Amino acid sequence: MRALVRLQALVEKGGFNPDQPRVPAGSPEGGQWGGGEGGSQSRQPGIGDNGGPALDPVKDPPQDRQAKTKAAKALAKAIARQALRRAGPIGAVVTAIEAGHWLYTEWPSIRSYQDEPKSLGELQEQAGKRRPGYEDHHIVEQGAGSREGFSRSAIDGMDNVVSIPRYKHHEITGWYSRQSPDFNMLAPRDYLRGRDWAEHVRVGHQALREIKVLK
Repeated sequence: MRALVRLQALVEKGGFNPDQPRVPAGSPEGGQWGGGEGGSQSRQPGIGDNGGPALDPVKDPPQDRQAKTKAAKALAKAIARQALRRAGPIGAVVTAIEAGHWLYTEWPSIRSYQDEPKSLGELQEQAGKRRPGYEDHHIVEQGAGSREGFSRSAIDGMDNVVSIPRYKHHEITGWYSRQSPDFNMLAPRDYLRGRDWAEHVRVGHQALREIKVLK
């Protein structure tokens, strides 16, 4: 509840007005903020602005956890794409509220997705702290330990574990499974079979950079 109060304070500071009229549903701009009486009221940008995704697909709470996370990820990506066009974090908060209050439970992950890339030392420093919206990630994947014979102490070592945004952690997992011309059209995980620790580390750093986690 304290977190909700703080978010509400940010929203009020940003000029959010829940009573401001919206364009009626069914019109091309349906669901977006209207101009108010006579069109003189200031208009708060919505998710549908600036080429972003339409509001309608995410305004109703999904019925299961998987669908909810999928919708929240889409919102996190939309905010990231529009970051240079919006009014900083205030705009991001308003966007989340426009999409629906059910997104408050996903807010830490939506917010962490907006992080700028950090140095390796900064990512390592936060590992193990169990921060909302973040997960620990092994640069050399844990599965490689049993497959390649790497020691558990190396896999779990301080140099190999970093704290990264939760949704970007999911993206890195998918990155390892996709074929890439960088690896002779193999998926990185397949390319790494039989290779030494140094190559696993190199590819792990590449993944972090491509997903914009590592500077």
